Amino acid sequence: MKLNKNIAWTVDGKIINKAKYNEAMEKITTATFNEEGSLNHEWYVAENQETIHIYERYQDSDAALAHLTVWSQFAALFLEGATMDSFNVYGDVTPELKNAVAGATSIMSRYGGFVK
Repeated sequence: MKLNKNIAWTVDGKIINKAKYNEAMEKITTATFNEEGSLNHEWYVAENQETIHIYERYQDSDAALAHLTVWSQFAALFLEGATMDSFNVYGDVTPELKNAVAGATSIMSRYGGFVK
């Protein structure tokens, strides 16, 4: 079966300042759209308009690392707008990426499955 080298992560939290959160979302999404190796960048909000879930997927560890440079430009703005209660990373994470996401709630290595 075919596998890939994609790296994905999820962020869960709560909106604490909607204006700042919306500004961060617009800026981060625009910058991420232009990144090489960026595959998914999806922001969700629950019915309560407070609980958030963000899903991101990158071609490989190098693309995920490159994104962290973009993220660092907007991290303070994001954290003015929302909490980051969990940050889970999925995939075969290189040592460099593991070091860069050292604050992750968990790093989940691929255990099985397939990609079509």
